[in-house]
Amino acid sequence: MVFMNIERNNKNVRVIGENYTLTYDAADPLYVNLRFDGGVGAKLLIFSACDADEGIDEFVELKSIDTADVDDIMILTFTARTTLWDKAEYTFKCEPARVIYGFKVFGSGDIDNVRIFEGFLKDDPRRDIYFYPYFCGPRRELSHHRSYKEFSCSSEPGFTDVFSFGINSSHKRWFKYYETIQIRVNADRRYEGGDWLCTPPPYLYLLSDREHSSLVSMGLVVKPGHNGFLKYQYIGGEGFGLYLNYDGYTRAEGEWASPQVLFEQSAGDVYECLGKYCGYLRAAGAAPSVDRGAIPKWWRAPIFGGWGEQVFHSNRWTEFFGQKADNWDNDNVHLFCTQKAYETMLETLESKGVDPTILIVDNRWFKAERQFDVDEELWPDMKGFIETQHSRGRKVILWVSPWHYCHSGGGQDVPIEYQMIFDERAAYELELDTDVFYKSCKLPMKKKRKLLELPPHTLTEPKWQFFADPQNPGYERFLREKIHWLLSPEGLNADGFEFDYTHFLPMHRGLLPVMPRDEQLYGAELLYTLLKIYYTAAKAAKPDSLIISHTFNPYFNDVADMLRLQDIYTDYASVVPQMSHRALIAKQVMPGCAIHTDQHPMPSLAAWREYAEYQPKIGNPCLYYVTGIETTRELLTDSDFEMLKRVWDDYRNTL
Repeated sequence: MVFMNIERNNKNVRVIGENYTLTYDAADPLYVNLRFDGGVGAKLLIFSACDADEGIDEFVELKSIDTADVDDIMILTFTARTTLWDKAEYTFKCEPARVIYGFKVFGSGDIDNVRIFEGFLKDDPRRDIYFYPYFCGPRRELSHHRSYKEFSCSSEPGFTDVFSFGINSSHKRWFKYYETIQIRVNADRRYEGGDWLCTPPPYLYLLSDREHSSLVSMGLVVKPGHNGFLKYQYIGGEGFGLYLNYDGYTRAEGEWASPQVLFEQSAGDVYECLGKYCGYLRAAGAAPSVDRGAIPKWWRAPIFGGWGEQVFHSNRWTEFFGQKADNWDNDNVHLFCTQKAYETMLETLESKGVDPTILIVDNRWFKAERQFDVDEELWPDMKGFIETQHSRGRKVILWVSPWHYCHSGGGQDVPIEYQMIFDERAAYELELDTDVFYKSCKLPMKKKRKLLELPPHTLTEPKWQFFADPQNPGYERFLREKIHWLLSPEGLNADGFEFDYTHFLPMHRGLLPVMPRDEQLYGAELLYTLLKIYYTAAKAAKPDSLIISHTFNPYFNDVADMLRLQDIYTDYASVVPQMSHRALIAKQVMPGCAIHTDQHPMPSLAAWREYAEYQPKIGNPCLYYVTGIETTRELLTDSDFEMLKRVWDDYRNTL
């Protein structure tokens, strides 16, 4: 039964929904108070800042407040004026059991970033306590600068803890309200031990009390085609805000609508909250729905991937633990990705009675400079190898890194005119120097251009001059031809792809397409466009081809068939809690998908044994080792293979 009670008193508004109360008090004109009946909520700043070009957006004045009732929905709209836009409208859409916030700006400009529920007030009287930044230092830019938080207006948290669905190696999920949290597609190996594992993750935070007895979603709702940002950041402190960066690639021309923020209370656990959020996105048309009721049976079969065994025989961990290298650049893992090595691995498994259905040929079966051409020194007869595996009832999946297929990666055969160029001369960041908030400095309310200095190129953090260009018709045609050759019977006749390194996308200003265009895609939207080409080309070549990805975001639901739980770089003795967590997320963002449970790297043989028995509970059982565990050098025993055969046989009986 729908319950909504709306009270209006002069300019004051009170909305009582099924499980929340939203209040606007004209005596506190810049805030709306939202409180759910579990006690969690926030005092939300009505205005959001939308910085464009080099300008800093400041709120000037509230012009009007309007309410509209549509069926069982009340819409509260605040019309305002800001320094950068002709007009801005901030809207709270109050449904019976949820509140959805969004805003529009009217005018033109290249959007740099959006600060939701946080911003700057023009001529804010609180700044009058500051006179001039007389801080010591060799020069002003190197001396102390106050945080922008000291000059901004923010929202007041009515919660103590924040849950993030960003997946990281440290397995940190709960944060305090005053911390800053990253959910992003341009991840790296440093944040919380590395957050590149599943990119992008769901754009969802959960707000809660200290006991985690009440959960309120705070998730983004983005229209398809508008995911042109890199990160959805929670910026904590005494006050909080949300941050999206567009880096000038999104253009407002006349009118621009922000992504919306959905607030909804859930009674279940965090995964039920995620499922509810993803369900809303699909119902609203913000994420695609996919019917996986009749997927090929082999998609759920046991997996063997050779990567762990490759690493076992390589110098990777001895180099790393021996402090001989601070990156993977000098390792020789690829030398153990050979036809002979994989044939030996499979012969050993067969002799132990372990029979995988899905075989993943990992990095690198291809030539270093031509990612889609077989390295015949390592794989003298890959087509014959694949035919042999097919005759034994197996499917062969090829490891690929989509962003690497360019001149800077492994795509020397891609014509220059099909790529994007990263021009370092046009690469800069816009830095908010808080000196602009001191009246005595008499500075224009603009950001500073700061020349972008990229770190040296490494294997795990590449510095590329060229990028794959999925918007270029020539690149798309060239890529589709390559995919057809890899998967079709007239070519290699492989059975699908396993994607990796989805976070290696362009992430700075300075991106120049060789082919001019009206709009340059960026962020998750650019990644989605690239993966869509892979997915549709693969299905055209072989309808039952399997596409494995680690894009744990519901927007990517229709460009993958299986989600890989990804690498397990951890300091925990057991990997079961982490991998169970990832699997529960996967099942919500891509309902019905197959799940690649992964197995690399294992902390120890004991951890491997525990996880090998657990894998069928969360997805396809998966093996990465034949000889032993690469980290501890412990060897697998006959009893280990007997256990593995039993587990896999029992699992197959459930299919």
